[in-house]
Amino acid sequence: MRKVLIVDDESSIRFVLARTCERAGVPFEEAASAEEAREKLRALGTGPTGIGLLLLDVRLPGDDGLKLLGEIAGRPGSPFVVVMTAEDTMRTAVEAMKRGAADYLGKPFDLARVERIILDLSAAPRESGDAEASPPGDERDERGDPAGEPRRYRDVALPETLVGRSPAMIEVFKEVGRVARTEMTVLLMGESGTGKELVARAVHSNSARSGGPFITVNMAALPRDLIESELYGHEKGSFTGAVERRPGKFELASGGTLFLDEVGELPIELQAKLLRVLQEREIDRVGGSRALPVDVRVVAATNADLARSVEEGRFRRDLYYRLAVVPIRLPPLREREADVVLLARHLLARYGQQLKGRPVALGKDAEAMLLAHPWPGNVRELQNVIQRALLKLHGPRLGAAELSGLLPAAAAAERGLSGLVNTMLDGAEPEGGRYQAALEAVEKPLIAAAIARTKGNQLRAAELLGMNRNTLRERMRALGLKAR
Repeated sequence: MRKVLIVDDESSIRFVLARTCERAGVPFEEAASAEEAREKLRALGTGPTGIGLLLLDVRLPGDDGLKLLGEIAGRPGSPFVVVMTAEDTMRTAVEAMKRGAADYLGKPFDLARVERIILDLSAAPRESGDAEASPPGDERDERGDPAGEPRRYRDVALPETLVGRSPAMIEVFKEVGRVARTEMTVLLMGESGTGKELVARAVHSNSARSGGPFITVNMAALPRDLIESELYGHEKGSFTGAVERRPGKFELASGGTLFLDEVGELPIELQAKLLRVLQEREIDRVGGSRALPVDVRVVAATNADLARSVEEGRFRRDLYYRLAVVPIRLPPLREREADVVLLARHLLARYGQQLKGRPVALGKDAEAMLLAHPWPGNVRELQNVIQRALLKLHGPRLGAAELSGLLPAAAAAERGLSGLVNTMLDGAEPEGGRYQAALEAVEKPLIAAAIARTKGNQLRAAELLGMNRNTLRERMRALGLKAR
């Protein structure tokens, strides 16, 4: 069995991961820097008894982990690399996957997941076989660029940043990094307001096509009789009002990416032509006499259930599979509660400067109201609420007063809690006192909901509640709550 190389400058992290390797029965080595990791790789190699998996921290003394990843990934017989970081950001996750990481882990770890990864990847052969990999160092690839860092992917500017540290969003970031290296067609699925266009822009900006145009077309906004002309263009005189030749969106996106938003709204009678364009990579202008080749990467998006539309005969099955080569689901905001406050602070920093000319802090009372709201409009609704609340703000901190009236569900929850408290104060004193009874009345359903939301994962539930896992276990025992 190949060894695991743990690369982290924190001895406590190396200790925890080493014990995880021991539990898994997998041999391991340790390194505290990128240079020490290179030395271990040169000494031990990557053959059948060498290094098969790197658990690689991003922030290291000297060269960072991403540079070392770029030297290793993609070589014949190279080890798998799992990137680890305490800075769960879109940029880091996308860059890690784009450079060839097998996975991406945010700190603190779910050790059960880490153990599964170690068991799976330390024994898995690379596609290119178990040949010795070239040691990382100063090698050049066939274009003369530093190995592992193709010129076409360097110094790419990300679009407006997608914000999130929840497990669901980290998975989205990882998928963006994986698919950006390819030319595959992507289908983004999610409710309105979840950020599908931002993800499409991130795919484009991290791809080899980043220097080309990014063209958007909203199918739901196009009149049915103009869809073909908008997508494929038309020749002069091809219909009434066609006074000149006009290129369509596919031509305008040449060399870049075409984003087909709300693709589920495309009428069934026009779907066959789109299918042919995706298959043949050529278009026919309306009124034209010859096919024109197009060099376009397509990213589509929908808030509809396209699989159901296929079963109901409203969307072609072959087109669905042609679009959903790489499907990415964007989670609604209610499934990523850990990101609500993070997003709110990000929006306050952005709009506070624009609307108030100064940074604006988020009060704890406002945080509680934001977390109590179900956000049916997702991130777009949160964006709207923050902007409207800033218009009411006079001080340096946004609080519950500014959110009052903007979040009806949160206000209803507050009224419900107030009613519970008043009932306890007015009624007979319960055993143990009113204070303890009130705490338990709120704490028990709160912890139970967190356990249910995280499907029994106590570590994630503790993170969601902002407490230590051992404290969570103690409170569950005290309240009579069973682990799922």
